[in-house]
Amino acid sequence: MPRSCTNRLRVGKNLLEGFCSAEFSRKFWRVTAFAAFGGALCGAAMAGDLEESLAVPSGFELSLHEVIYETRQDNSDVARFRYVMPIIGQEGITFDDVEPDFLYLCEVHARRALEKAETSVDQIIISLADRETEFGAVSHVATQFFEAYRIENGSCIWEGF
Repeated sequence: MPRSCTNRLRVGKNLLEGFCSAEFSRKFWRVTAFAAFGGALCGAAMAGDLEESLAVPSGFELSLHEVIYETRQDNSDVARFRYVMPIIGQEGITFDDVEPDFLYLCEVHARRALEKAETSVDQIIISLADRETEFGAVSHVATQFFEAYRIENGSCIWEGF
């Protein structure tokens, strides 16, 4: 039977949950620590609200909400980097305004964080939302955009939904 688990670190709320094994937990912790804090002190994740503001091509304000790692039933590994960009919920801001940010976040933040943690995945999903949302829950008020990438020859390759 294929294994399936979901693991998450919520930046700003310090929520760790659902680890499948001690080895996986160590790998996941390293991934989320590097992703959330750019390779800074891992232990800092347990101390209060820590949110990093990131620079992206659009110039809009953005912060990392959480990183979720999951192994799907087909045994493919996925890392979801979930960001909050409040401006996308405002009138007039469209997907086209933030489209370049997706590849940038995959290449500069997600892929590098995974490399530093010596962890590989089959797919990276980058999501932008105008507010924090619970993963997997339907929100009729949140604006959310998603893009999926595979890593090939050290680069993020768009897969599209």
